[in-house]
Amino acid sequence: MKLTTDFDKLGFHDASIENIERQSGSITIDIKGAFISKEHPCSDGQDWIVEKAKLEILGVTEERATFWDDNKTAKEHPEPEFPLDEIMHAHFVEGVFSFDGFKETVPWYEWFITANSFVLEVNSASKFSS
Repeated sequence: MKLTTDFDKLGFHDASIENIERQSGSITIDIKGAFISKEHPCSDGQDWIVEKAKLEILGVTEERATFWDDNKTAKEHPEPEFPLDEIMHAHFVEGVFSFDGFKETVPWYEWFITANSFVLEVNSASKFSS
């Protein structure tokens, strides 16, 4: 299953980042534990738990990573090549993908990627049953 639209109908809360690869104009993120809402046009009307997927962010023009160790201002990330390993929130607004969460169980890290599109390639998923 490949998804290329409706990023807002995908969930990444508590998803883990296993690997990050950068190429010219793209960033590929190996993810475990995402969610596809039944409201997504490619979901066949079902909620899905994604065990394993690749999120490819395309048309990347800028990338920035920060961390917070107080409540005053964000600081330059000490390891921007792998900015976080557990996602709490993910959004795509006005051409910017933003992720925030934890790195090695420590809060609070942010990752901003200016880009124009994405492909979520699902390798394994199961229907969510409540």
